[in-house]
Amino acid sequence: MTTNNSLNSIWSEFLTSQNAQFDENGKICSFGHAELERFLIKNGPVVTSLTHQALIKVSGSEALTFLQAQLTSDVNTVTESQAQFSAYCDPQGQVLANFLIFKYKDDYYLNFDGSLAEAILKRLTMFVLRSDVKLTDVSNELIQVGFAGEFADLDVQRRLSTKIKEVFESGQVQLEGMQDIIVVKVPGPYHKYALFGPAEQMIEAWKKIRDNSDVTNNYDWNLLNIAAGVPEVTNATSGQFIAQFFNLDKFDAVNFKKGCFPGQEIIARIHYRGKVTKRMLRIHLNEVLALLPGETLILKDQNDKTHKFTVVNANPDVFNGTLCLAIGSLKPLESVEGDLFTESGEPAVIEPLPYSVTDEE
Repeated sequence: MTTNNSLNSIWSEFLTSQNAQFDENGKICSFGHAELERFLIKNGPVVTSLTHQALIKVSGSEALTFLQAQLTSDVNTVTESQAQFSAYCDPQGQVLANFLIFKYKDDYYLNFDGSLAEAILKRLTMFVLRSDVKLTDVSNELIQVGFAGEFADLDVQRRLSTKIKEVFESGQVQLEGMQDIIVVKVPGPYHKYALFGPAEQMIEAWKKIRDNSDVTNNYDWNLLNIAAGVPEVTNATSGQFIAQFFNLDKFDAVNFKKGCFPGQEIIARIHYRGKVTKRMLRIHLNEVLALLPGETLILKDQNDKTHKFTVVNANPDVFNGTLCLAIGSLKPLESVEGDLFTESGEPAVIEPLPYSVTDEE
């Protein structure tokens, strides 16, 4: 059995006891029943370890002021009971990383793709200057677990004694021995949660949740984000697209009235004066393709016209084919009639997202 040597030792031993199989990327590729794990994701409830994700703690008396000047969202609205999505951009408005940001024990936390951990921590540190702000990588101190299902809200309430109903609502577990665990409800096709806490307490929470759920791997967990149109910027797509191209404005991850942040002028100009020319779309392919973030997906229409997309996230779908999120130009797609096709001639369908990407900006 392969394990992730960078993991918290207590949590690593626990995952080994759960038959977790790791790949070369430090992600759980299976708990021993890969086909079943993918099928179970359709309705849940499912639980997985998400310790391949990065987590940065932002502390100090000027933490809020610092984050407000760096991120795209209005961080003033983040409280102990309210989290949000946000993004960090370069001066040209290109998204470097997107975050789940929450407040926990008076400090702020940025949760994002682990492939960007070193680069984002280094860049943010450059702008601390003489501020009373401390940035700490705590990815190995607060264990992250994902839990989702059609009735997961009831499971969280009954098994963890925590009533969190609305998306981005957050709160701490109210059970003895688990009081240091914070639960955040995040967007998904059904009730979906991110849990963060010390390894010993998270083991107890995992056991409670597992009483009425099954395990799934990190890759099939991605299907929940893809289905809900939730973007995840990785090292392969960092610095390539503005916030609106990732549909981050649809999650209120961009506040156009808060004032300056890196890239604000360009992002705001497109919002107020222009039109978003590209959007992240959900595409179902009838064939299984090994698509990686940053790769180009080429589709053709019935007139043999080529349409190029940049893959954001992709995974084999539950029953057949591949489900992916990919960024493409909207205007050429407006005149397409009928299905699109992959280069091998298999059908590809642009599916509706839970939010509109064609309404006026």
